[in-house]
Amino acid sequence: NFFMIFKPLYLCLIGVLIKIIIDLIRYKKIIIDYNLLYVILIGMIMPYNINLLVYSGLLLILYIICLFLDKWIKYNKVCLIYIIIILINFIINKYTFMTPLEENYAFSFTFLDLIMGRSIGGISSTSIIFSLIAYVILLSNYYYKKDIPLTINITYIICMVIYYYITKNSDYLLNNDLVFGSIFVATLPMSSPYKERTQIVTSIFIGVFSFILSICFNSVISIYISIFIMSLLPNIKWFKFR
Repeated sequence: NFFMIFKPLYLCLIGVLIKIIIDLIRYKKIIIDYNLLYVILIGMIMPYNINLLVYSGLLLILYIICLFLDKWIKYNKVCLIYIIIILINFIINKYTFMTPLEENYAFSFTFLDLIMGRSIGGISSTSIIFSLIAYVILLSNYYYKKDIPLTINITYIICMVIYYYITKNSDYLLNNDLVFGSIFVATLPMSSPYKERTQIVTSIFIGVFSFILSICFNSVISIYISIFIMSLLPNIKWFKFR
């Protein structure tokens, strides 16, 4: 219906509103920081069928919890909140990234359809074309960690090509959310390495983990689980992550 056409905007605006309210309570003013980017990204990668009220309540609770966790451990906040919301959504609701049309009808998408975003995934993260255009723009930013998405996608594609030659299964070759996640989420400054060598090593592991999880679990959320796992490693004293 007409109201639900704007659901991608609602999900992002809900996050922004929650951040503004908490900022006003904590600081008596609105703070422009990375948390604003985090809540927007979380809204963009949510599945279409997420209930807006459930999403609002969970995001509010998890955002507050993360404000306390920030003092104790390093982690990717976007991935943690996303994974928990998806798991809870799976428990209380039907777990699927499909829209109502995709659930009720079979579609045969062309290659152009897939790269334009007509595929199953996050509500605003399925367009490979959009992600690549954004990546080109971000390359002009000196502080953007451009090697991370490049290494993740190359690693993933190599693994998938080998998998295809063995199984002749090409279902997972194009992974829209992996492209989006590698460009926008894996490169977040506060939860990714800053040394170039460490960026490449970490990205290779993310690409491999994403490949394994795509085959064995779910291709949409594989990249976010992989990023989250690697973002936890700096908390291990013997692991020289940075």
